Amino acid sequence: MHNSTPGRRTVLLGSAVSPPERSVLGVGYREYLTRVTTEALLVSGLGLADVEIGAISYNERNVPEGALAPVVCDALGLVPRPFISISQACAGGGVCADIISAYIESGRYRIGIVLGLNKPDNFDFRDAMGPIGNWTDVDYMLGFTHENYGYLRSEAYKQQYGYDDRVAARWARQCHWYARRNPLALYSQGPLPTEEELLSSTPAGYRARTATGRNLASCLVLASEDVAEELGREPLFFTVGYAHRPCYIGNHYYYTGHPLYREADMSRQPALALAARDAFERARITVDDIDLAQVHDLSSYDGMMALEAMGVVAPGQGGRFVLEGQTAIDGACPTNTDGGAIAFGHSSAGGDFASKVHENFLQLTGRAGERQVPSARTAVAQAYGTHHSLDVVSVLRRQDT
Repeated sequence: MHNSTPGRRTVLLGSAVSPPERSVLGVGYREYLTRVTTEALLVSGLGLADVEIGAISYNERNVPEGALAPVVCDALGLVPRPFISISQACAGGGVCADIISAYIESGRYRIGIVLGLNKPDNFDFRDAMGPIGNWTDVDYMLGFTHENYGYLRSEAYKQQYGYDDRVAARWARQCHWYARRNPLALYSQGPLPTEEELLSSTPAGYRARTATGRNLASCLVLASEDVAEELGREPLFFTVGYAHRPCYIGNHYYYTGHPLYREADMSRQPALALAARDAFERARITVDDIDLAQVHDLSSYDGMMALEAMGVVAPGQGGRFVLEGQTAIDGACPTNTDGGAIAFGHSSAGGDFASKVHENFLQLTGRAGERQVPSARTAVAQAYGTHHSLDVVSVLRRQDT
């Protein structure tokens, strides 16, 4: 738990993500990050001179520098200010955001930035993921590729609760509906796929129901609430919680290290439940306050499991929730209004957390256009990394009523 200064809270002043590109050739990662940082600070009404601390999440196989934080700090012209780098896979941006929030709430700093980077320049980097995952420890994935693991997790959910791929097709189609209204999504144009196409048992059908890779750079601008007051901005209060689960797939069954994990299997996400509990308590909300959600759907079933773990629906009811249209813009909990990983794009450390926070920022400031959720005041974002060994939840909410 945070040891924060009483009454001092973190707000989100601005955010930015890069345009929807499958490959970014001819642009170095320093320039890629500089572009979004400049944009996010402009939205915030601040400049680089105002930034007191920064952090970057990365998960790169082609960044040559081993000390990424000082390189990025120098590239942005922030030397000698402190800068932090971490590598915690797709949810690492949430950990960076938690670190910067803790510094702000402690009173040590007032303004910080959180960067994310994913720039492998492969047109679909998920196809290249091998059985060792992000480690050289083969036991970590028990010889499975990332795709194998995703398939096994989805099948566990389907068998546990009696669903078939019709519910996955419905989830994916709703994501594509949102994406066609989001110029930042990879699939922002073209005809909406039919449920028959999304339901196909062919490899193409399976891939249409799962995430697609993209390059992405992201920036979140966090500050203490007095900064928002000085700028004449309505504060958007920002809270993050995260928890870990055993990395090894075998320990996703009957793990005795924590009571909540003992009865869990691949169809349940207990670390996400713990992260959500922490974030909701510190944000002083309940699940009934949530107006919309952005969840990490590397597969459609991931999204359903996430809604269940956060308490939006009961365990096993996520599929029914989708079939009833409750994730649509007029549903009980509009979900993945940016298009999700399926249609917005899976961007690893670059944006699997930050892009979701960015979408919530657009929603709560009334900038979401045709996909705007009416009267949205409280939004949650969730991401996981390294196959649910890290789960992160954030809450973004408007001024208390």
